[in-house]
Amino acid sequence: MTRLQRHLDIDDNWTYHGLKVVRLQNQHVALDVLPARGANIFRVLDKHRDIDVLWKSNRVAPHVAAVHADFDDHWAGGWDDAFPGGRSCRNRHGDLLPYMGEVWTAPSDYQMNVGADEVTLTTTVRTPITPAELTRTITLRADEQRFTLSYSLRNIGTMPFDYNWGVHPSLAIRPGMRFDIPATRGLVDEAGGDLLGRPGDEYDWPVLRGHDLRRADDINVGAFALHYLTGLTAGWVAATDVADRRGFGLCFDHELFPVVWFCLVYGGWRGYQQALIEPWTGYPSPLDEAVAAGRARLLNPDETQSTEVVAALYDGVETVTELLPDGTVR
Repeated sequence: MTRLQRHLDIDDNWTYHGLKVVRLQNQHVALDVLPARGANIFRVLDKHRDIDVLWKSNRVAPHVAAVHADFDDHWAGGWDDAFPGGRSCRNRHGDLLPYMGEVWTAPSDYQMNVGADEVTLTTTVRTPITPAELTRTITLRADEQRFTLSYSLRNIGTMPFDYNWGVHPSLAIRPGMRFDIPATRGLVDEAGGDLLGRPGDEYDWPVLRGHDLRRADDINVGAFALHYLTGLTAGWVAATDVADRRGFGLCFDHELFPVVWFCLVYGGWRGYQQALIEPWTGYPSPLDEAVAAGRARLLNPDETQSTEVVAALYDGVETVTELLPDGTVR
């Protein structure tokens, strides 16, 4: 199925490393989605620069893994939905939950649709341990530098379940890039190399021990860290390539996603360089600890949680003070 109208196109006649690929594109952006890999968005191509904004491993190719596989060992890159939690733990019913959840190892059904001036891709994943169904519709319109992700999370079981849910794009970075996040406080969960803090550090965002965390560092600093950024005053995050005055950001409901997991890797973890600015429904990473802290969510049988996330490419700025769902940047 394909449609070409003012460069607007959707096409599933592709494979990559043996996996089916669905490609959506217009004149500004191209997306590659892997249905067999939990509907991972493997590539977001900024056509104006011919740059994929998402990070890729140079040692791991995308592939299907078993449900309790270690996410890090199988991580080829791109953008995942993490559900129902981060680090592995037991849920309230005693089941062992996998690291980074159940979506990334599950296959998704998909349906493509073409409208007069938009294309959509709807994917549905049913998770094997948690009785949940996650449906996501990506809408890409002609002439726009943004796309919309409409989500529906439904409890299809007979018992309630707790969850933390994260929108998890891993970004390719280079020194001098800038991260703008409208947070007020930060907490270091894990870290190595000291530059990015030590576990348990609390601070006023964005400066920790005199180091401005908004500026990306080089891979040779040998540091990594996961921070939880709270006290959000708005629902957006932005990563700007200062040299090109062009960037990528997300807009989201910060009542549903009140914390941003800010993960920085500058050579200190497996020799990689990447950054993640992830809206999450709660923290810390293990779901059982988030439940104990009162920072997890609960979904009862037949209940549905719906939300919309907008991903936008923007240009003409070196810093961002506001990013709006219509793609306007200030």
